[in-house]
Parts: sequence; C-alpha cells; structure tokens
Amino acid sequence: MVRISIVHQGALGDTILLVPLFRSLRQRFSAGGCHITIITRTNLGQMLMLLGFVDAHASAEDRDHTLWFASPDGLHPNSLPEWSNCDLMISFVSSGNDAWARNAKFAMQPPASGYWQIETPLLFVDPRPPADFAGHVTEWHRSQLETLDLYPPPAPLPRKNPDGPVVIHPGSGGDAKCWPREKFLSLGRTLKRNGILPTFILGEAEQERWGFKVVDELKEEFPWYLHMGLYELGEKLSRVRLYVGNDSGVSHLAGAVGVPVIALFGPSNDRQWTPIGADGHVKILRAEHPHETDLANLDEAVVLNEMLAELRKIE
Repeated sequence: MVRISIVHQGALGDTILLVPLFRSLRQRFSAGGCHITIITRTNLGQMLMLLGFVDAHASAEDRDHTLWFASPDGLHPNSLPEWSNCDLMISFVSSGNDAWARNAKFAMQPPASGYWQIETPLLFVDPRPPADFAGHVTEWHRSQLETLDLYPPPAPLPRKNPDGPVVIHPGSGGDAKCWPREKFLSLGRTLKRNGILPTFILGEAEQERWGFKVVDELKEEFPWYLHMGLYELGEKLSRVRLYVGNDSGVSHLAGAVGVPVIALFGPSNDRQWTPIGADGHVKILRAEHPHETDLANLDEAVVLNEMLAELRKIE
C-alpha cells in the first residue's frame, strides 16, 4: 500500500480539478493499492473524503502545517504532522526551493527497509499553467509528475437522473465570469412556462450581488438551495437531471459527480479550465465571435436550446 499525501490550498474549483490526479494515482498504484490523504481547507477535505475521492484529510490551516512556511532550525523540521509519514508527498504550495520544501525534506523519513517505494518521494507542482499552455490544467499537473509515469485517468461514470431537478447556479468568483442576473431569471421563467421548474442554488455571493429583495423574490418563484455545506451540495448535485452554471467551483463539482453540465464561459480559457465530467456530459457555451469573452453577449435562446436538447437525451 502506497501512502500518498497531497498538499493543496486552492479554492473549490481548483481543488475539484485534482480529482483526475487522484484517479491517475489510483490507476498507477492499482497493484498494491494506495491511500490518499489531502491536506487542504477542512471543508474541502471533508467533502473530498465523504464523496469518495480521497481516503483521509487533514487541515492545511493547522499549526503543524503552517509552521512549515518558516525556515527550519538546523536539520530538523519545525513540526512532524502525521501525514508527513508517507511514501509519496506531492506539494502544490511550494516551489521546491523554499522553507516549506526544506521542512518537508527533513520530515520525510525513509521506511525501515531504508528504501523508498517511490524513486522520487517528494514532488512539487505549480498549480496553474501558463497562459500559452495548450492543454487542460489536469494535463499540466501530470506533466510535472513525469517520474510517476501517470496515465490520463478514466472519466467519471455518467449519472442519469431522469426524475431529478434541473438546477441553475448563477454564481461565480467574479462578476466578469457571471452571466447577467436578468438572463438567469428570464431563463428560469421561460423554463417554468414550458413545464420545467428549475431549482436555483444560491450562496452568500448572490445575496450580496443581487440584494436580499431580488433573492427573496426568486425564492418565492422557484425552488432553491441556500448556504449548503460542500458535501451536502455534492450529494444534491449527484441527483440532478441537468446542471447549468457559470465558470465556477460548483460547476466543476457537478462535472466531477458525473451529471450533465452546461457551463457558461466568458473571460476564462475553457481549453485549460473546462469542468472535467463524464464523456459527452460537459457542454461549454460562449457568446458568438467577436464577443467570446463577454458573457453579457451570450443569448438566452442559445442556453435554452442547449438545455432542451440535453433534456431530450435524458428522457
């Protein structure tokens, strides 16, 4: 059994895009098996473990970890967290030439045999690809782990829930990545008039951007989910018939659990950042040329037609 610790401190979307790496590692070490521990924010780690993507989690905010960002005293690490006792450590938080890396090197001890199971047991990954990288971010991750001889992972198994809700998530990390509120509301009302009552996922960002009055009106008009924990959100997404949302962490989570996803992209590079989902289950929509990066120019009819086409496939 190969014990693997992966240290990462990104947001939801960046964290979900580690799932293909987890699958590649399980594929690579399938003969004897592997045990994957993720060191990240507690709520993200809990979600990944409860959804079955990793075997254990630890908090990147614990003192045992944060001490590694200070230079070690002599030849001993500033701390010895339990997860440092592993056969392979992959860090997304260090360049390999800093205080964190020195602590990691001092903390990792070879097994009793004196021989590491992995030729290079401590590896460092730059989490974000350069703008000119031609592939997906998950390919960028694997390209920095060549010593592990990883293969592209299998895609998530598709989930078909013909009786599940159609879910719309209108939020994202920045205004430029959000389709206009009015278009989301108009889309919901058009679906409702056609006998499809969508469910809206709302978070704190939507309440702040839209205002409580608009959110309260929406909640009177449509079913809604509000302020869910990430594991609960993942569970609910796994049961939907169709998901529609912006380029956001929630869209990546929907792809990871295998449901059909329509993702609306504006300024982001979808070649690098498209959600990873089941084969044929993720559709990217943009405004027409020359307005590809401006979501405000994406026509409601385009989104509606794509949704109806996807729903016909599921029936």
